[in-house]
Amino acid sequence: MNILSDHIRYTTRTIDAFLDQYTLGTLIIENQTVLLLLENNDEIQLDDSFIIEVFDGSQYHTITYEQAINTYCSDAPEWHLFAGFEARVKRKEVA
Repeated sequence: MNILSDHIRYTTRTIDAFLDQYTLGTLIIENQTVLLLLENNDEIQLDDSFIIEVFDGSQYHTITYEQAINTYCSDAPEWHLFAGFEARVKRKEVA
């Protein structure tokens, strides 16, 4: 039953991301490069022109590109904190 409820929650997040014009995937950080890995294994290279939101298990939190690159785990300082997180991204609107 727990697997089904997790799937329903993920599907709801996927639909919400689509409706809000976000792309959903997994955040990959290596060699000072931030990527969003999509379910079909395509990658989107991110930069400062993207809004990046990471999912903590219950809600999304907005982070900057610089935070993605420069925030490390306190107990494993060689590991990027946000690497591997579910994330959603979209381009910032130009005013």
